[in-house]
Amino acid sequence: MVTKRNRFFSPVRIIIIVAGLISILYALRLYYIQKNKLILYGQEIEKLKNENAKLEKLLDQAHTPYLVEKIAREQLGMMKKGEYRINLQEGKSVSH
Repeated sequence: MVTKRNRFFSPVRIIIIVAGLISILYALRLYYIQKNKLILYGQEIEKLKNENAKLEKLLDQAHTPYLVEKIAREQLGMMKKGEYRINLQEGKSVSH
């Protein structure tokens, strides 16, 4: 005669319970992984928003004559009429 206790702990029920626990643990693991990714992406978004704000400020300033001249001189190597470029090299003497 099979007792009630033996029917409760039948192999099929134990397999179902173990499979259920494994599924729940796997789902929780995935949840925490996704949560961490969401936090990292949120931080990246804030960083990019700050960088965008700096670039927009620089773009607004780029339309001023001073910054246009500075960019032309430093990045493009341009000069105004009548100006000369003097390149000094360390260790070399200057003669007249």
